[in-house]
Amino acid sequence: SDKTKSRRGVASQRTEPRHVEMSMSMSMTSAALAPARVTAKATKANASATRRGATARARATDERASLPKEYTYHTPGSVQETDDAVVFAHQTDAEKAKWSDASVHHVGDDSDAPVRVGVVIGEFHNVLMDRMLEDARVAAIAMGATVDEVVWVPGTYEAPLVVERMLENDALDAVCVIGYIEKGSTLHGQEMGATCSLIFKQLELEYNKPVGMGIIGPGATAEQAEGRVAYAGNGMRAAIRMARYMARTV
Repeated sequence: SDKTKSRRGVASQRTEPRHVEMSMSMSMTSAALAPARVTAKATKANASATRRGATARARATDERASLPKEYTYHTPGSVQETDDAVVFAHQTDAEKAKWSDASVHHVGDDSDAPVRVGVVIGEFHNVLMDRMLEDARVAAIAMGATVDEVVWVPGTYEAPLVVERMLENDALDAVCVIGYIEKGSTLHGQEMGATCSLIFKQLELEYNKPVGMGIIGPGATAEQAEGRVAYAGNGMRAAIRMARYMARTV
């Protein structure tokens, strides 16, 4: 009817502005959100850049990381690096009874048998190597052993052949390897260290003679190496103690 059509027309007229208002409102909302989205993206990008910058700074700091001032030796308090009297629990009156039925001793400490050592040392970083060789020499003298032969090699990679030749020599009781595998921009040093340390241990077991490891690194910076010269003496002492243990007849 005419009345129905009229009502529908009025309803249409009333409804149409609402759709227009909703469309305008959504457009306005989208327009208002657009800068917020841009700001959020910019904030996220800035945060990522900040994290990358922090990571880069951390890496750079690690490259030139300074050695802690209180650091002296690789294992502070180790028997090998102190002149103080060291008493272990099993040596005290309170603990001795626990071990009365067992043989407890520290390798080489119950012997002063003469030990003759060969040294294999790398030529790289010769100033540092000179200091490490002297540290090893003094350690040998302090333990009543002698350094009979020193062979300089181009680098750690060339050491295994010479180490094997020394182990074949019946006049030598032990070998000490001295070197420095520095921190580099590639994994070359890590590969070298992993390869050579495994070979040295295999040779040690094959010839039944100790091979002391006086090698700094891999991955040590020049500054860190300066604080680890004593690795040479540690490796020498370990080789001598093990040689005396291997010389035991009982």
